[in-house]
Amino acid sequence: MNILIGILTAVHVLVALFVIVLVLMQKSSEQGVGAAFGGGVTETVFGAGTTTALVRMTIYCACALLATTLILAVLHSHRGKGGGSLMQRSLATMPMAPAPQSAFPLTTPPSAPAPFETVPVTPATATQAPAAQPQDAPATTPAAPEKKP
Repeated sequence: MNILIGILTAVHVLVALFVIVLVLMQKSSEQGVGAAFGGGVTETVFGAGTTTALVRMTIYCACALLATTLILAVLHSHRGKGGGSLMQRSLATMPMAPAPQSAFPLTTPPSAPAPFETVPVTPATATQAPAAQPQDAPATTPAAPEKKP
C-alpha cells in the first residue's frame, strides 16, 4: 500500500503543478501573467479556440487533482493500524509517566461509604447540651522532701 501511496502522491504533485501552469497560461482581463507567455503563442499552439481548450483542460486537471486528493486521504486513513484520529493513536503509544508518590501512603484501601438506608439520621435538638470542656487542673507546687536528722 505504501508503494501505491507514493506513486499517487507523485501523480498528485504533477497534476497540481500542471494546474498552476494552465491557470497562468489563461488570458485575464488585464493580460497579467498570461501575457508573459506571449499571448498569441498559445493561440498558435492550440489554435483559435485557445480559451475554451485551456478552460476545459483546467477543469479536467482540477477534477483529477480532487480525485487524487480524495484517494490519498482514504488510503492514508486505512494505512493506520486502527481507527481513530492521529491524536488518539499518538496518545495510545505515548509512554505513561509514573504516578507521584504520596507523602502518606495508604496501608489499606479506603472503605466504601455505607448505603443511604443504613446510615442513622439523628436530628439536632435544642435539648442536647454541648460536650463539656475539660477543666485545667490547678497547678500545685510539689512538696519539699523531708530531711532526715
